[in-house]
Amino acid sequence: MAAFGAAASSGGCVVGEGSGYADGPLWLLGCDEGKDQGTQAMPKLFHLSPKFFAAEPIEDITDGAPTNRLIIRMQRTGNAVEINDTLYFDIRDSTQVAKCLRGRTVAGVPDWDTTSGAIVNDVNGVPPADQPAWCEAPGTIAGVARIHLVPFGPVAVSFAPLATCHSEMHPPAFINITGVARDGWIDFEHFGDAIQGGQAMTASDARTAIDVQFPDGFRVNYDEALTATFHIEMDDERVPAAMRDKKQPPTAPVIGGVLDGKFDFDFKRGRSAQTFP
Repeated sequence: MAAFGAAASSGGCVVGEGSGYADGPLWLLGCDEGKDQGTQAMPKLFHLSPKFFAAEPIEDITDGAPTNRLIIRMQRTGNAVEINDTLYFDIRDSTQVAKCLRGRTVAGVPDWDTTSGAIVNDVNGVPPADQPAWCEAPGTIAGVARIHLVPFGPVAVSFAPLATCHSEMHPPAFINITGVARDGWIDFEHFGDAIQGGQAMTASDARTAIDVQFPDGFRVNYDEALTATFHIEMDDERVPAAMRDKKQPPTAPVIGGVLDGKFDFDFKRGRSAQTFP
């Protein structure tokens, strides 16, 4: 079911190379033998300082329109994720994301799924009226849609600070604290060939349709670029999960804050980037 990939900088072919950053005020409770890294009232400036960039495709082989999931990782180092600080961008449906970025309409009607992305939908599976659309008006890149980040949307973001939050007393040596983007946005500059040259000057009804021919569907191919800027408003992963499952949220979230950043790398094939044996 799964293939694997790695990243390289625009000028080379070395697995894991690229450029980017993720900085902002965070608070993480219970790290380093119970010592807090900032508090909710007084967060601490965090710098991911990523040195390793990777992407893993999970190609859909089920019946129906393929989704072709893509997981992008920004890591502090090239070490295993179990001993790393890692920021994950989970592209759960590459075809829908590509359609959003292309921004094509048919008689003014979007050709992407406009109903996806809410934390909690109504009985008909439709997001509440006050839920912002996941595919929004262009942001920092002219003519290219901005993707709204929500926990269960087509693009979901999570942060696992397994290097920052660790324990030397109680094996295993890491503390499982995970944050998710409860709000924010990502502006893709390159997502394979989803964004056309001169797109800002082309009317949405005149744009070319994304090729979703079965069985392949849309995918970011090896040697194509992945470039984006982002703004993440983070919450404890248990909070939106409780909302989705109609349960009481945790009384004491242990992570939160804001991260702003960018990644820029080429999608390369390489075994060292895969997270599975």
